Amino acid sequence: MTYEAKAPDKKSDSLGFRPKRFWGGTATIEIDGGFGVALDGRPVKTPKGKLLVLPGVALAQLVEAEWAAVGEYVDYEAMPLTRLSFASVDRMGEVLDDTITEVLRYAETDLLCYPTEYPAALQAREDAAWLPILTWADEALGLPFIQNRTIVHKPQPPETLARIQSLIVAATPYEQAGIMLAIPLLGSVVLALALWRGHLSGEAAFHASRIGEDFQSETWGRDEEAAKRAASMLIQAQSLEIWFRALI
Repeated sequence: MTYEAKAPDKKSDSLGFRPKRFWGGTATIEIDGGFGVALDGRPVKTPKGKLLVLPGVALAQLVEAEWAAVGEYVDYEAMPLTRLSFASVDRMGEVLDDTITEVLRYAETDLLCYPTEYPAALQAREDAAWLPILTWADEALGLPFIQNRTIVHKPQPPETLARIQSLIVAATPYEQAGIMLAIPLLGSVVLALALWRGHLSGEAAFHASRIGEDFQSETWGRDEEAAKRAASMLIQAQSLEIWFRALI
């Protein structure tokens, strides 16, 4: 059930699909015990018609900046914080059980828990990057993970999965939305939690998730299409860092 913070589709987008910009000015406003964005004095609503309410003024100002930067047409793909805001309000409160199930599924096959067996150069690079992060997860979050260098699946400790569940339940819907985008982006619950908690920057988390791909590129040569996809993913990771930091 991983929620992807996508642009609203034609049916669900109350503002229309790639509508022409219809407002002149934007503002950050106080609304319903939080903060929102107004377009010519009218508050922005989510695709499901709910008021877009954010927990802090700093985040609302960042979302407002995306709306202020809109050109002739609204391009939601260029508005990652707005999409995450929509996900937080429209989705997270309704799908907590599915969210937990999805997180635990990823945790059982976490990227950092399945390092390569060969070649030695790649193994050394993964160990140098991943082992300190796994140590941090154990010491800072109480999440001991078991690495597996065989093809036989080894389940993670039940206490680790229980602790992950408690962390997700305790997170706000805004944090949950960011975590649920970060996990499939990075292929790792550990990296997503490290990004959420500020242990890793978006760029550092992204590069930690791409060690194998980068090694292959160095070995066999650069694939331009793959490089473009990676550049887009890096931007998403950096946007997530901005999102999480604004929630503090």
